Amino acid sequence: MELEAFVEWLKEKGKRERTQEGYQGVVKALAKWYEERTDQPFDPDQVTARDLQDWISHMQTVQRLAPATVNQRVAAVKTYWSFLMEAGHSTLDPTKPIRMKRISVLEQAPRWLTRKQQADLIHQIRKEKNPWKRARNLAICQLMLQAGLRISEVAALDMEDIDWKRRIVTVWEGKGGKTRRVEMNPDLARALEGWREERGQGEDKAFFVGSRGRDRMTRQGIHYLVRRHLDNVGLFDHSAHSLRHSFCRNLIDAHQPLQVVSQLAGHESLETTRRYVTPSEHDRRRAVDSISEEKA
Repeated sequence: MELEAFVEWLKEKGKRERTQEGYQGVVKALAKWYEERTDQPFDPDQVTARDLQDWISHMQTVQRLAPATVNQRVAAVKTYWSFLMEAGHSTLDPTKPIRMKRISVLEQAPRWLTRKQQADLIHQIRKEKNPWKRARNLAICQLMLQAGLRISEVAALDMEDIDWKRRIVTVWEGKGGKTRRVEMNPDLARALEGWREERGQGEDKAFFVGSRGRDRMTRQGIHYLVRRHLDNVGLFDHSAHSLRHSFCRNLIDAHQPLQVVSQLAGHESLETTRRYVTPSEHDRRRAVDSISEEKA
């Protein structure tokens, strides 16, 4: 499959490590599906556009993946064949006839938490009996809710990235390798200061460390702890990323300009920010319930 050469090619194109890993995973998933379906070794030069259409159908109907996820995988495969063609490993590009699925505005609406759900989540975190974990977990969640950081950005945060006097958080490893600065509001400042007191100075430069107080927390570790707190308040259909979505939606609800929201969230395009103007499932349900004769 020439995966090692593909990764090197991606590096040369300036793709980040997470993108490299994601593209590798997609190619491996395609190869596995192809071999199970054809009972033949995966040979990119033998893959047809019909094969790829069947694979997309499998993702949509069997795996029931979201349209956005299918599009991401299609984009990864298109990139893979661009590499194969450029390197001379394939004579034809079967991805050319493949088109991205058009996603409706409703499907693009991110899944955020209502203000009541956000309050329930913070209340749940404050119930943690261990003061060290309570302060850390609260600071992590507030960074997403009050500053819109991604999980990877929270994990990458160092002690020196926080300007306590000016109350500014500097995000060095934002999406696309860009840097942005986010001002702390009082809720976030209080949570971060509470964690700083519990954490102490120490020698590790990582701002968030594991339960042993030494190693930097991983993306997986942060995802797990947020997932646990979400489950505890019954938010099973939300994810850790929903906290960042909630940050953006809160700003929109506060009538902040799209340009300001976009800059604070580190969006590459204003169109990404416009998704938060789209009604959520909760908004739509509340709308139809409002005209029902039967009141809850």
